[in-house]
Amino acid sequence: MPQRRPFPALLLLLATLAANPAGASPRWEDWVLKLDVLRTDGRKEVGSAVLVGREQLLTNCHVVRNARRIEASQGKAVWQASVDIGDSFRDLCLLKLPGHPGAPATVADADHIRVGQRVHAVGYSGGRLSVSPGHIKGLFSCACGGVADGRVIQTSAAFDPGASGGGLFNADGELVGILTFKSHEGGIFHFAVPIGWMKELGTSSADGLGPFWGNPVTSNGYFLAACDLSAHKKWRELSRLTAEWVREEPYNPEAWMASGRANRNLKRLREAAADFQRALALDSAHAEAVWELERLEVELDESLIGN
Repeated sequence: MPQRRPFPALLLLLATLAANPAGASPRWEDWVLKLDVLRTDGRKEVGSAVLVGREQLLTNCHVVRNARRIEASQGKAVWQASVDIGDSFRDLCLLKLPGHPGAPATVADADHIRVGQRVHAVGYSGGRLSVSPGHIKGLFSCACGGVADGRVIQTSAAFDPGASGGGLFNADGELVGILTFKSHEGGIFHFAVPIGWMKELGTSSADGLGPFWGNPVTSNGYFLAACDLSAHKKWRELSRLTAEWVREEPYNPEAWMASGRANRNLKRLREAAADFQRALALDSAHAEAVWELERLEVELDESLIGN
């Protein structure tokens, strides 16, 4: 996919957001709006969107694809919205929201996002505002057409249909990502795209290519295929995949984490320990690697006692 130059208005928008200090307490209902979408074929869709600028919302393109009408609401107040710019492959669309008086959410510094951090998934799951706590379980680099600003976020903060396009916020109430997709198995396999990708939006249509996450194959990123195998507990297939992943990306801690989880579930405990130690050596703040090593220590002790 060809590179696009950053959209100037979005660079100005992000600079404004960075200068906006976080509030003393989260105001989820002020920042996350409900979307009611009427498609051109007559079908209706419920989604979510986050206020990111004056009269501007950010959501997933798959939520507003082929939209005939988009209504954004907070309580009983309703505004007509329209797609401004978007990128269907990266699954981020910016909407115009004329007449909305609210202030945007504060954006987190991407350099401060870490595995293990507490987060909240905020969106309209099933059409009702839902706030779900959890932690960041993984951070994945994704080529996704040349995107370099931010990593795809795996979280245990659960969300359901209707929450797509909502916000993933850190413990300080700062926006770190846009809720986007999940595994059918749920659990820790919920994902948000990084807010930094907003800088890469061009002028492509919201109705173009399908999203990068729609096909979990290695050409769209090893992590998508690895997470899919892990969610389905296909440990031998995961072990084969991660053997290739760590060879291709030896400095990626998430590749070693996936290898470690495959080995642990295949009862290769010492190999798993070596994998998690390698991940920790690459990222000394990787909370999941620490937790997995602590868990393995108990399992190794139990195996020795059993022998």
